[in-house]
Amino acid sequence: MTMSPQAAAALARNPRVAYIETNDTVTIAQSTTGQSTPTGITRILTDTTAVDIDSNDDYRVDVDVAVIDTGVDFEHPDLNVAGGVTCSQPNKGPRRLRTASCSPGGDDDHYHGTHVAGTIGALDNNFGVVGVAPGARIWAVKVLDSNGSGSEAMVVAGIDWVTGMAGTIEVANMSLGGSGDSRAEYDAIQGAVNAGVAFAVAAGNNGADADGYSPARFDNVLTVSALADFDGQAGGSADPAGTSGTYCRVDQDDTLADFSNWGPRVDLAAPGVCIESTYPIERGSYGTISGTSMASPHAAGALALLASNTLPARDAAAVDALYATVIGAGNDVWADESGDGTKEPLLDVRDVDIFAPTLIPTVSTDAAPTVTISSPFDGQQFESAVSISFAASATDPEQGNLSGSIVWSSSSFDTRTASSFSMVLPAGSHTITATVTDSADNTDSDSVTITVQPLSTGGLVLTVNEYKVRGIQWAELTWTGATGSIDLYRDDEPVNGFNGAGVSGSFDDTTGLKGGGTATYKLCDTVKCDEVTATW
Repeated sequence: MTMSPQAAAALARNPRVAYIETNDTVTIAQSTTGQSTPTGITRILTDTTAVDIDSNDDYRVDVDVAVIDTGVDFEHPDLNVAGGVTCSQPNKGPRRLRTASCSPGGDDDHYHGTHVAGTIGALDNNFGVVGVAPGARIWAVKVLDSNGSGSEAMVVAGIDWVTGMAGTIEVANMSLGGSGDSRAEYDAIQGAVNAGVAFAVAAGNNGADADGYSPARFDNVLTVSALADFDGQAGGSADPAGTSGTYCRVDQDDTLADFSNWGPRVDLAAPGVCIESTYPIERGSYGTISGTSMASPHAAGALALLASNTLPARDAAAVDALYATVIGAGNDVWADESGDGTKEPLLDVRDVDIFAPTLIPTVSTDAAPTVTISSPFDGQQFESAVSISFAASATDPEQGNLSGSIVWSSSSFDTRTASSFSMVLPAGSHTITATVTDSADNTDSDSVTITVQPLSTGGLVLTVNEYKVRGIQWAELTWTGATGSIDLYRDDEPVNGFNGAGVSGSFDDTTGLKGGGTATYKLCDTVKCDEVTATW
């Protein structure tokens, strides 16, 4: 609502109004520095057996995670995006009462949300990066615009949408924040927590006490500060420039990042400096940035690993148990130089007995088809000018008979689609392949190699006399020396109406064409052929 401070104070006294707060701006919790090699996953997840990280996308973590952010790139090949919404405060409706709402959408027109999503669940494949919970189903909840900012009302609408999806979504990440204490945001999160959704949130990048920022100050979330780590290893001796000599960010290895918020409201530290992750495809697919925004999704990934396997109930107590487990598994092998008097544990997901998720196979349920050439057989030999019959069959477990979709290919003839056909091939060796593809782009093929013997005329002699009748091409063919049945071909195609036999004979043939031209006639008996080219 839009109102004066006096009207707000009066309305707050109405017994049906719980409270009134300003619709403040919230922004992404990202530091604005350069690029480098990521180290977060190697620092928190040295034993990769529990999540089957082997550069092969054969298993994915069975969990759903909401990324409440700038959206997620739905087309990114390294992310398993299940769906999403765009939450906005519309410009239509009564001026004094415009309600934020969410509608289908969620594509990222910034980059921040896509980066967060990759740290949580980038696929374990042979390219790009890998997330803490590889292959987790990501739900894009777009509450921030292309500049990385939005209103509290939009954020609350997004949280409420997640609450409505609590039967599906187990974990949510909020790498965003604003100054002050938003009771509306707190209550919205509590509604989701009561429904069994665990929240990881960024502590903020103000180098200040997190108690001054929402949602970092809330007691119903897992608040995460950022660790500066430049080699993925404990010890504190890594050079921020690394082996490349190029600084991503100047900071002290294994300490609280100099931009990170701190204080007793912080529950956990996680790598948040120079983190490589996914970017929208149009922005290069991958990028390296820093911030508590990058630390929070590491913790969200850890919550996802637990939630996929050990979430006993859909209530606040179950969520609190997840928080306690992640915090309790943390280590203290880092230096807290913030001076706040509280050293939060560093996220540690190495214990496979604790962080052993439920994995689901990614093997396609659509089986490949099978194609088999039945004629000719591999290695078969043929006499020159003999018509060869080609036949194959193809079946698919889901689609049945695909024989009519078989594609035949060879360097000896043009590609054709058919289950069977016949043709004459020139002398030599020929490899013929039959291929079939089903609707899921699964393919199978079968090949044979055959030999056609060179032309042998023996005593067979063919003579051709060309003439025209009213401009139409005709040829008078005579032959001697034939044995048994005889076949006649014009340009390698059988001549219609020819049924010759005997040692010698004659036949008149027309091409049906007017004017000049040529045609090659080939006469074959059971063992030999002769060939003559007619010219008109």
